[in-house]
Amino acid sequence: MKDTEARIREIVAEIAAITEFAEGSIASSSKKYKVKDGTTRRASPQYRFKSKGARGKQVCKYVPPHAVARVKKLIADGRRYRKLEAEYARLVTGQSLDALKKTAGEG
Repeated sequence: MKDTEARIREIVAEIAAITEFAEGSIASSSKKYKVKDGTTRRASPQYRFKSKGARGKQVCKYVPPHAVARVKKLIADGRRYRKLEAEYARLVTGQSLDALKKTAGEG
């Protein structure tokens, strides 16, 4: 029980430390083009952030190349947040049900 309470406190602290996050994914695409001499080249990649917007519709936003690393970190933080949130819910639910069993046994 004490281990569970300690883990819950750790999770709350970890979640509080996550001040920014993003839910979605980032993808890149680059188009091919022909040069005057007939050779084919690839253009610089274009980055797009995809996420669910209002009413579940997919939203795409352009990400400048210099911001790609930051967006990837935000996405990783979002995944970490959701994982911590799920663990927190599982532990608190278990703790609450255990408390109900104890109070029911006393009555």
